[in-house]
Amino acid sequence: MFRYLTLLIIAASIVLPRVTATGGPAPAAAAPPAADDDPRPCSLLTPDLPRSDECDAEIAANPLPEFERPIEYDAVRDGEATPRSILMPEEPLPYPIAQQRRAWYFSDVPGVLPADDDWTAARRVAREEMSYVYHTVDVNGVIWHLIGPGMWMEDQYTSVLVVPNRPDEVRGRWVAIDLNQQTLIAFEDDTPILASLVSTGYFLQTTPGLFHVYARTEGMVMRGPPGANPPEYEFYTRWVMFFNADQGLHAMPYHNYFGIARTHGCINVPPGDEEWLWNFFAENEDEWHPSFPDTFQVDDIDAAPWVYIYESDSIPAAWSY
Repeated sequence: MFRYLTLLIIAASIVLPRVTATGGPAPAAAAPPAADDDPRPCSLLTPDLPRSDECDAEIAANPLPEFERPIEYDAVRDGEATPRSILMPEEPLPYPIAQQRRAWYFSDVPGVLPADDDWTAARRVAREEMSYVYHTVDVNGVIWHLIGPGMWMEDQYTSVLVVPNRPDEVRGRWVAIDLNQQTLIAFEDDTPILASLVSTGYFLQTTPGLFHVYARTEGMVMRGPPGANPPEYEFYTRWVMFFNADQGLHAMPYHNYFGIARTHGCINVPPGDEEWLWNFFAENEDEWHPSFPDTFQVDDIDAAPWVYIYESDSIPAAWSY
């Protein structure tokens, strides 16, 4: 959450967007389970049975496809940040996909860390590496995901991409932010287009709910947190889109910890991915902000893109769209 002090235009009367109830629809429901006499073998795994030949065969038969990454790293634009975006497939995949938030070591058994002499490079899953989530279990309140044959990863180290249902009010282009998984998905109606990792509120919460973009600028200096005098931080950022008072989406070139909550309420997006989102929304800006760039406040807030902030379940659902 930031105080934006450089744009004097905001001192004028600004109409904040209408906010709907924070509940919203639940994430997309899981696909119907397989017949009881023929379930997916990996779905039978438990902490007491963490691996089976049948599950290994299922994994071998369903490798992760390659995804198109539309954004290449640009040192001037991106700074310390790495673009994390992928283009979403046209059809739902058989399993949810995950991207490693930070490098860590997989376990053979969910809930059991490797032996002291077994923290090896062979166990280390690199940051940004992607995988299918073939199964998920809860061990004493801690979620573990099966990301490969006998490879269990605790959920704090990986972000699972959950595809939510479109809220009833929403039409056209919109973006969903999952506070639990720290992910972003850009949609056109019911079709997911692009997904990335983000960083949302830690010191101050990013407010769940359904909002419109109500103000935007291609670049500004942010200072904060609110009430701090002198401010604790001050930095320049680009492609800023405010949706709930001081909370907005904006580029963050000064860290590379996407997938981990760390802000004062704003949503940090890798700069290349945020530029893509800005351009995605701007393609029809004549319908909702025709006076841009001369004005900061959106002309028709009710017609502006929606921002859906929600929290998915810890057990990821299968994709359905």
